[in-house]
Amino acid sequence: MLFIKATKDTLKDLNTTPVAVEATDLLYSWHVNIFTLYRKKHYVFMNDLSRLSLTISGIRSNQSAKLKDIFIDNLKQYLVTEQVPEHLLRYYIENCDEMVITKTDSRSVRSTLNEIMLVMKSLEYDKQGYEDLDQRHKWNNRFIYKPIDYKYPIDVFMNELEKKYKNKDN
Repeated sequence: MLFIKATKDTLKDLNTTPVAVEATDLLYSWHVNIFTLYRKKHYVFMNDLSRLSLTISGIRSNQSAKLKDIFIDNLKQYLVTEQVPEHLLRYYIENCDEMVITKTDSRSVRSTLNEIMLVMKSLEYDKQGYEDLDQRHKWNNRFIYKPIDYKYPIDVFMNELEKKYKNKDN
């Protein structure tokens, strides 16, 4: 099950009410916040376990029913560019069959999320701005963070996928 932990502004934009959740699998938990980049509304998702971030534009207000499909499609596209093995990607996506939207619950993840949004905002006016999504995602997921022992988020995410699905057949 996929857990989307939305900020108040994001919940308001999606026009949805959060569901109370007691415990989540951190690999399948994503914080999300809304912000403006290149004069467009963007949603920034950040994985709770690995701090992997994914920035998506084009999500309209009141699209909470379509959020899961939009998120999964963008995540798949990005992970393919990172050359995640197909079987790992398939197992991960299979476990995202349902989605629950809840409130944010980690100040640490929110701080890291705000940090990556600040970086993207500062690059917005730079001549080498990353309007290309794949390039932006790769750039964003090559920052090191203290909560993940100063490793790259993409490496932490890949290692967790490999650990979780190591006993599955290829």
